[in-house]
Amino acid sequence: MVYYRKYRPQNIKELDSSDIRQKLTSVLSLAAPTFITIPHAFLFTGPKGLGKTSTARIVAKVINCTGRKDTTGKDIEPCNTCEECQSITDGTNMDVLEIDAASNRGIDEMRDLKEKIRLSPLKAKKKIYIIDEVHMLTTEAFNALLKTLEEPPSHAVFMLCTTEMQKIPATILSRCFHISFRLATQTELVRSFKRVMEGEGIEVDEKILLKIAELSDGGFRDGTKILEEIVALSGGKKLDESFLEGKFHVESIDQSKKHLLSSLFQKDTKASLAVISDLVSQGVDTKYFLSSLMLTLHEDLLSKVGIEGKEKKSELILSDIQRLLHLLSEAAFQMKSSPIVSLPLELAVIEWCEGEIVEQVSVPRKSEENEEKKENGISLNDLRKTMGNIAKEKAVSGEKEEKIVKEKRDPADVSALKFNADGEPTPEWVQTLWKNIIIEMKNHNHMIAGVLRSCRIVSYDRKTLVIEALSKFHKEKLDEAKTFPVLEKVCEELIGNKITVSIQLKQS
Repeated sequence: MVYYRKYRPQNIKELDSSDIRQKLTSVLSLAAPTFITIPHAFLFTGPKGLGKTSTARIVAKVINCTGRKDTTGKDIEPCNTCEECQSITDGTNMDVLEIDAASNRGIDEMRDLKEKIRLSPLKAKKKIYIIDEVHMLTTEAFNALLKTLEEPPSHAVFMLCTTEMQKIPATILSRCFHISFRLATQTELVRSFKRVMEGEGIEVDEKILLKIAELSDGGFRDGTKILEEIVALSGGKKLDESFLEGKFHVESIDQSKKHLLSSLFQKDTKASLAVISDLVSQGVDTKYFLSSLMLTLHEDLLSKVGIEGKEKKSELILSDIQRLLHLLSEAAFQMKSSPIVSLPLELAVIEWCEGEIVEQVSVPRKSEENEEKKENGISLNDLRKTMGNIAKEKAVSGEKEEKIVKEKRDPADVSALKFNADGEPTPEWVQTLWKNIIIEMKNHNHMIAGVLRSCRIVSYDRKTLVIEALSKFHKEKLDEAKTFPVLEKVCEELIGNKITVSIQLKQS
């Protein structure tokens, strides 16, 4: 049997969350020893793997235990030896029914429950209904359940469990005794792990348990699963840091986070991408690394605003941390559907490192095209006018394009959009055009703008614009039916005339 099932808490004292222990003890002690005044409905909410269902079973045992020696109500712990306690633990108690709302979510199931709840318990003091993932019920089913909660029989108690409290109707919530389960602290997680290791008779260094707690994302079940994997790898020997490092590359991740944050502070794109590449080559879970990186930045964010107990993690200022967390949050969301798991993180890094340069050349939206150019930017309207004026001068004077403008200007100035002596646009003009293409595409598709940042213009002859993609994936994304027409239209609008856009793959 897996650890999280084998060592599932069986009484209130074994619950690893001190907050939950305190709340349960308070409410159950008031109703002891007869439990006649026990709340008729409990609602347990919180993230997965925190023990909501286990707590519901413990409450069921507390209420129905027949072997408890203390009759004063001071000791409310179940004996775990009487028939009622053992059958609840085994899941065979006929008066304690566990219902999975995900597969019994319709009104028919709730109507059936409403009819059967009127029947008295077979043997237990009270009939307990544990409804797991209750947020999955349909609206009609919730309405049927509400009628039962409004006028429940005295022998019935409901235990509703959910990971999504926001989906519970206010009418249901108002009729339940609500207990919120928060993410476990490191101390609570280590307490849980020690209980498991003592049961297995395995010696373990507390430093290892602290490391596993960091990997657990605040969940008892996830942490216990990781602990079980580490034990399996160790072959039953004493757990040390080498086993943890071998499985999860913990030290490598810690060092990589430091190197990446340092590179991001320096806006060093190449060094930042090298860190990610090394992690991928080591087989480190990119999603976990991103989650760990965001957790570090979150702690840094709290330290910057003066939260006590939070250490400084980077040299980034508060506004930089906010922007970087925003970019990484978008990357975390995009990872769910990206065929290359590390790509969203790489694009976020590129945007962070190169974004300051790109944003200096700003393109206003169409409604703002007639406004004057900003101090550090070149507008879409300016680009069109410049191209049109060059074409007009050429047509009127009959002179070659290289004679139109000869003096050197600041590349950031509109007047620097001139032709070389060979009749081709200058590198400065092409670079400015490319930056504006990326900015304009960002208004249409943020991810495609990120893809473009890793590409480049290889040629432009006033009829054809050739873009070079670094990988097959990048080329395919730009060639998509919903992307390519938009990209071509943006290029035409920026240049001011009809052109053909071509995407080619970089030759290795």
